[in-house]
Amino acid sequence: MSLGLFPAAWMRVGWGMRVGICLRRTADPAHRARFRTAISGEARVYLRNGIRSGFVRCKQRSSIGRLVGELESRRLRTKLSANLDFLRAVAVLLVLAQHLLRRFEVGARIPAIGTFGVFIFFVHTCLVLMYSMERSGLGGKALFGNFYIRRIFRIYPLSMLAVLTAVILSLDSGVGGLPGLSRAAFVGLGRICSNLLLVQNLVKPGSIINVLWSLPYEVQMYVFLPFLFLWIRKKRDAVWPLCILWLLSIVSAVIQMKLAPLTGPSSMVRRMTLLQMVPNFLPGVIAFVLPHTPKMKSFLWPVLILMLAGVYVAWPVTSIGWILCLLLGLAIPYFHEIQTGWLRLVSNRIAVYSYGVYLSHQFCIWFVDDPLSSLAVWVKIPVLTVLLIGVPIVLYHSIEKPMMRVGATLAEKWSARMLPVLSLTNEKDIPCESQCASVKVL
Repeated sequence: MSLGLFPAAWMRVGWGMRVGICLRRTADPAHRARFRTAISGEARVYLRNGIRSGFVRCKQRSSIGRLVGELESRRLRTKLSANLDFLRAVAVLLVLAQHLLRRFEVGARIPAIGTFGVFIFFVHTCLVLMYSMERSGLGGKALFGNFYIRRIFRIYPLSMLAVLTAVILSLDSGVGGLPGLSRAAFVGLGRICSNLLLVQNLVKPGSIINVLWSLPYEVQMYVFLPFLFLWIRKKRDAVWPLCILWLLSIVSAVIQMKLAPLTGPSSMVRRMTLLQMVPNFLPGVIAFVLPHTPKMKSFLWPVLILMLAGVYVAWPVTSIGWILCLLLGLAIPYFHEIQTGWLRLVSNRIAVYSYGVYLSHQFCIWFVDDPLSSLAVWVKIPVLTVLLIGVPIVLYHSIEKPMMRVGATLAEKWSARMLPVLSLTNEKDIPCESQCASVKVL
């Protein structure tokens, strides 16, 4: 039988090879396994044989062609990882620097550079989570459940440990006007519960550990991110709608800021401070939908971030933070990836342990400044350095990473129950991305 009589068969041959190339470039074995179980038996034969075809020009007219394009696009977009590692590393170092300077009175009047570091976190988090949902290839209940389960096991275990540790040690923030953690007589049960659940901005104001103030905003934004992702996934050009949404979020934030002083201290309007953070989150989503077209030299990426931080130091105003976050989000896709080996390595290590650094550094500072206060400075500095490096590493490998694995396992099981069983017999049955891609996210 001549295959020349069956161009559709030759087309499948070409697609088998093209998909095979993309799958080999995909690091996630679950992704490859899920895709192979989704395509037809005939296509799997062609995939194994690796026969190429001259019908590649037809790829935009077939479902597999679109999937191959998406896989290649994702592979290119993940090249931003070194730049994003550097961004996250700078964010956590800004927070650490502010708390060190204020605790030891090196710069009691310095602007809130740590606040801008948190704003950078918000942009980074939204962008990375959008990439994660895109790689998952899920939709509907499978996407929502998978996303929320992973986020819960990513955020809560370490934050709960931090809160309980502070309660056991009778520590609280801002006692007697002292920056950071200090000995406290009593912390109310309601405040403890609100901190454990990360709802202290809505229920019982006041974070026991001052760095916890940002986590409720992240958790509450998680509720909306899957909706945003599904909305922009259906649009060919979502940049302008998102920019309009960013402007509307500023209007909402300004209204909340104007109305809050006119209401009571316990009013819901006063507690809806999340509205003030939305303009800091949305630029990460805007960066996600922008095409990755690097034109700027990689050495300019650190320069840009430090320049933005410098602007915020000069004008530490909420509205300036909104604009700087937008500029950051618009700039991310246009920079080449950092190539300097040592900078990539250091940025990656700091980024990996950044959550532990963020939650534990106040304990390290307190330990050196309170129980070890009688020691000489030349002793306290190396002790503090060892604690700031060692504690996050221990927390990551003993709690953070294992709990992320638990969350990933539960999320996979949830997605497997939600995804329909596919039976493919011809080209029309080739699955869409949401049915055949892996469910692994960051």
